[in-house]
Amino acid sequence: MPRGRGRASDSGMGRWVESLGEQIGAQLGHIIAESVQRTLEGAINVRALARKLGAGATGRRGRRALSGEKAICKEPGCGNAVLAKGLCRSHYYRARYRAQKTGSRGRKSRRAAQGAEATT
Repeated sequence: MPRGRGRASDSGMGRWVESLGEQIGAQLGHIIAESVQRTLEGAINVRALARKLGAGATGRRGRRALSGEKAICKEPGCGNAVLAKGLCRSHYYRARYRAQKTGSRGRKSRRAAQGAEATT
């Protein structure tokens, strides 16, 4: 015998499905909340954040910085990240240009040094 809509036996089934949906929703909500909490705890490193906030006045300058930090240009008043030799991009290229102009480059390349040894 076919069942029709709105019968008394179906209303009991409807309440059961609704109750099941609410239970699943509540459990899913708890699972999502726990997952978000674990993600936030793992993603936010409070020590690193405090170190970065405190690094404004006494930040590391020069070639190397503590792990997780970027080194800051050693020129006074410059807060840019280091490219090479403890200098940011603009200060490094400025120093390199001045050294080339005066003819006093700091180090020769390995190939140039090997070529000089071979000729002597």
